[in-house]
Amino acid sequence: MKIVILGASGVCGRELVKQALARGHEVTAAARPTSGYQAPEGAALVRGSVFDGAFLEETFRGHDVVMSALGLRLPGLSPFAKPEVPDLLSRASPIIVEAMRSAGVGRLIAISAGGVGDSYAWMPAVFKAFIKTTALRKAYAELEVMERVLFASGLDVCCCRPTGLSDEPATGEARVVTKVSGRAMIPRADVAAWMLDAIEAPTFAERCPVITVTGGG
Repeated sequence: MKIVILGASGVCGRELVKQALARGHEVTAAARPTSGYQAPEGAALVRGSVFDGAFLEETFRGHDVVMSALGLRLPGLSPFAKPEVPDLLSRASPIIVEAMRSAGVGRLIAISAGGVGDSYAWMPAVFKAFIKTTALRKAYAELEVMERVLFASGLDVCCCRPTGLSDEPATGEARVVTKVSGRAMIPRADVAAWMLDAIEAPTFAERCPVITVTGGG
């Protein structure tokens, strides 16, 4: 399968690139122009802005699926912390959709977050308060917009919503849940593996699943 990975220089993006190559996929890793990221052997590296529709269209052309690990870069969780690009997802999402249509690519899977959209009601009270009172509220507002734009696109879209992310080794135990309790966590490596499993199926079984390893019901 020919895959484009957006946000390849981030922690989740790097994991997606590594695991996709290990599975034998043909990978194009897309990173921002200022990134020092060097893709592993076997991946094609392209640099450009996700606000540049022409760059995206050229990158997407000839591929089967787009995987997005784009997210807001926060300097911390203080309520006063400002994302590096506050409107990254709300600006980029319509451009990505249009570029995919122009390039003839019909499938996209993106990383969202547990607590976005209707999954907010499933979160423990402590986590709800955390979202509302820290810089996460800015990130979650952008993720909400991203999801709305992608789901309205008419493309075959999945926005997976992982719970708390860790850098622990993969467990192979990621699962879809409809209730979250306690300290719900999932390694980024498990998120990447779950996403790759999802794109290897003919269609997405879930549109916006909450995925976790611990703390799920």
